[in-house]
Amino acid sequence: MESCCQGALEHVRSVAFIVARLGSSRLPGKQLRKIGDKKLIEWLVEELKRSRQIDEIVLATLIDPENDPLVTWCAQHGVSVYRYPGDVNHVTTRLRRAAERFSAEICVLVSGDCPLVHAPAIDEMISALKSHPEADFIAARPGRRGHYPALQGISVARLTTWQRADDLSGRPALKEHHFPILHQKPGLFACLWIPLPECLYVPFRHRYSVDTWADLEFHNRLHDDLIARGDVYSMPAALNYLCDHPSLLSINAHVHQKEIEEKSRQALMVVDAGPEAGYGHLMRCRELALQLTERLGVSVTFAVSDPAAIGILSAVGLRVQQRSGGPGLKTDGVTAERAPFPGFPQAGTPPDLIVLDLSPASCLEPGWRKRLPDSSAVVVLDRLDAWTREADLIVIPGITGSLSREQMHGPGPEIVKGRNFIILRREVRHLADGNKARDIDLLVYLHHTWQQDLVDKFAASCGLRAHILRQHSREFHDLLARSRVFISGFGIATYEALAVGSYPLTWAFSESHRQDARQFYRKLELPELVLPVEAGIEELSEKVRQALDLQVDITIGDGTPNIVARLQRLMERRQL
Repeated sequence: MESCCQGALEHVRSVAFIVARLGSSRLPGKQLRKIGDKKLIEWLVEELKRSRQIDEIVLATLIDPENDPLVTWCAQHGVSVYRYPGDVNHVTTRLRRAAERFSAEICVLVSGDCPLVHAPAIDEMISALKSHPEADFIAARPGRRGHYPALQGISVARLTTWQRADDLSGRPALKEHHFPILHQKPGLFACLWIPLPECLYVPFRHRYSVDTWADLEFHNRLHDDLIARGDVYSMPAALNYLCDHPSLLSINAHVHQKEIEEKSRQALMVVDAGPEAGYGHLMRCRELALQLTERLGVSVTFAVSDPAAIGILSAVGLRVQQRSGGPGLKTDGVTAERAPFPGFPQAGTPPDLIVLDLSPASCLEPGWRKRLPDSSAVVVLDRLDAWTREADLIVIPGITGSLSREQMHGPGPEIVKGRNFIILRREVRHLADGNKARDIDLLVYLHHTWQQDLVDKFAASCGLRAHILRQHSREFHDLLARSRVFISGFGIATYEALAVGSYPLTWAFSESHRQDARQFYRKLELPELVLPVEAGIEELSEKVRQALDLQVDITIGDGTPNIVARLQRLMERRQL
């Protein structure tokens, strides 16, 4: 009789449902992004296929053309698909309908953004539910000595439990998450707490899901380190490595975990970028956008027109609305258009935050703020012109920029500036330890061909190793860390050069630009190496030789978190 009952239990149908869609607000397309040499979804499915208790693996997604690439991948790799026709936010109903469609008696919920799962632990959870008919669902018991279970994004429950939980999830916040009501109403659902395998308990709490670019960076670094030491990218190996190398946890420790009832916020960034405007504005806004997403959970969309800029943003999962021409600009008194700017949503919920990072050649006509929603907080980066007085906040991400008497004492926006607000993109921060070999004497990033040719001629005559950038390079940060001297117009990269130990030599675009550069060197108490606009080879030679003899002995930190905190307070004030 006992063996007969055991056989009946073994034939209870267990199905794993991967909850995934490609339209994530913080990192679109994340399931198809790479960790090492495999897609995130591939790591997940491979481990689920090692389970001895799971009878079928099903992708639970939505009927939306955006998800077609994910559906195609699943069809090619033996994963069944259920496409829910209903509301994107009705996650509990989507899972319930999928479980009913595939005749699941025991349902394994698998978050599609957790690449590290552990098949033996899942099998133990399924077996426990089979052996305890009085239980509605399974949960991992806390470990001994204050250790925490690291298995995330997995839950095991009965179909009848999912059905009751969906019926009771009346509020939107309960519908759009993974059955939170199971833990909110313990009197209605019987939970069986079981221990996980000992290898899944660690003495620290950390998040292993991929919701942001920082999470993806964390997993790629973890993967690469494990492979480099001859190990495998798996949950037990990863946890063992992290216990020995806890510094890796800092890569995504700052990422905000959204609460169940938390209101979603949106930001729109309008940035000038391209061959004429350069890409410095774009790169600092890219970093600001990533940290807004990671630290506050804000969904960010860019309005840019340059194809290369669109590629740079899309590569790190940032949304883009392509705009034509300038962002509602006026130049020489000619207004481009009456709308605030192309790319601004004309329907739907207004953005909570609008950030304008425009080149010096661009400006907005008087009264532009009145054409934007009152509920949107408006921030201008790095401009102190008359039109910027209509903004709510001006952020100068550096130590230059003088304020006029009117701007200092008259009514207008709050202005924050200084060393605590310098934006350093993450690629530069990762290279700030100075361990790169200095195999480039001069890294040159100048806009005018005659300047580039002059430096090239000078370097050749002196036997110096020069690398001249004639267009934007995605390897710029690496080249900067390898260079002894960085020659450019004064800008964002000047701070980045100091951060990685390359001495900045400024060749100014204009006289006002030159004055800003001189102010930069004075405030940091550095030797002032600034070339006039029309410098010749003798002046260039003198300044380069001085720069090659200097060593950077100054710390430049990332002030982006301070800017994010200011923007958070600004949005909160707007909501009140």
